[in-house]
Amino acid sequence: MINKDELIYKLEAIIKYLQENGGYNYMVYNKLCPGMGEPDSNIIEYAEDILNMIKYID
Repeated sequence: MINKDELIYKLEAIIKYLQENGGYNYMVYNKLCPGMGEPDSNIIEYAEDILNMIKYID
């Protein structure tokens, strides 16, 4: 079984690392089809979204 607390801890460590090492500059597409304009998000926002989703899983 997957341990939710372990997932949260590890993802928080990844987010902290990215914040301290230029993660805000790593741009990604926040849409299903890349190439439809400029990237509009960054890898930290993606990781934070996933972290929030994990926290709300029963």
